[in-house]
Amino acid sequence: MSPIQPKRLALLATLAAGSLALTACGSSPSTTTVSTHPAGVPYLSRTGTGNATLPQIALPSTWTLVWRFNCTSPATRRSFLLTSTPSGGSTTQVTNQTGLEGGGYRPFHTSGNFTFAVTTTCSWQVLVGTAGTQTIPTTAAG
Repeated sequence: MSPIQPKRLALLATLAAGSLALTACGSSPSTTTVSTHPAGVPYLSRTGTGNATLPQIALPSTWTLVWRFNCTSPATRRSFLLTSTPSGGSTTQVTNQTGLEGGGYRPFHTSGNFTFAVTTTCSWQVLVGTAGTQTIPTTAAG
């Protein structure tokens, strides 16, 4: 065997080992979660009148809940209650307002599946949006 061949074999062995290490690193599952939710599009947007339970939705670690209600009809009771319930968790009162109309927003920092419930005789709008959302667009639809 010539002196060049052992060096060549050592180089090939080194390259092969490096290639296996790269393959092993590249084939391991990634723990990075990439959000596929389009920017500016709400996770949930509903309008209604009276009591309602909104469909359960999966939310990221940072999101905002926005609401608006209108009780200008003389026949309405003029109260608006909005609650949030995480899957398997306890119900949290988000707001309990009384008046002819009103609204607000609240940021959240908890991911998971959530259900929202509205208790009122008034007309209302609820939007679950990306972090920092503070208003309901005039085009929000139920």
